[in-house]
Amino acid sequence: MKRKKRLLTILFLVLICAIVLGGFLFMRTGHQQQSTSSTNDSAKTKTLTDLPKGVKSTDWDLVLVNKWHPLSSEMNFEKATVGGITVNARIKQAVLDFQNGARAAGYQTNLISGYRSIQYQKEVFENVKKNNIAQGMTDAEAEKATAAVVQNPGSSEHHTGLAVDMAGSDAFEKYPNLEANMDQFASQQWLIKHAADYGFVLRYPKEKSQIKQTGIDYESWHFRYVGVENAKYMVKHHLTLEAYVKALKEAGR
Repeated sequence: MKRKKRLLTILFLVLICAIVLGGFLFMRTGHQQQSTSSTNDSAKTKTLTDLPKGVKSTDWDLVLVNKWHPLSSEMNFEKATVGGITVNARIKQAVLDFQNGARAAGYQTNLISGYRSIQYQKEVFENVKKNNIAQGMTDAEAEKATAAVVQNPGSSEHHTGLAVDMAGSDAFEKYPNLEANMDQFASQQWLIKHAADYGFVLRYPKEKSQIKQTGIDYESWHFRYVGVENAKYMVKHHLTLEAYVKALKEAGR
């Protein structure tokens, strides 16, 4: 009987110790998590306070168009022609400077595409869809297959007139249908590396996390004008346009 009572006493003491130890570990873990959270919040604040002064998420050169932010109607802006393609008139000189910079570095370039209206995008989408149906697909299958290779009307950044498809002439000669592998050419690498100097960013990078943000696979030829200051900031901080605009909005701009 005494042995049983002693055993119960020992078990009780062990239980008390376990509870005390568990509480200590819980408090310590909670403190570490709080510290980590504070550190992350500080890092976030540091990034936000580092944003370029005077820049707003509503600035004309930061308009965001993607499958989550489609346009419901055509954008109205002055248009200009450069290298055989149409662009927003406000970026014509920037496009010319970008090409001239490449030429001075020893690379010839081709402008492949610029502004496209929503109506034109509808026509492209419908033609591809009709072709898929002619190949034996159901309407739903054709719609899905078309959406995999053609932007839905209203969702294409080309509607803004601020995006250009540009490639080194040698890269375009080998890949006339535009492929990510064009970045194997020094000409394309130069365009990617120096785009920010002329106010452009490579709009659809190759990192998986960034593809998730843009909703578009890597395109080594698609450049978007955002202005020199914004472009250099985005490149320095490794930001997509989606992430940059979000940061500006979170900062109340």
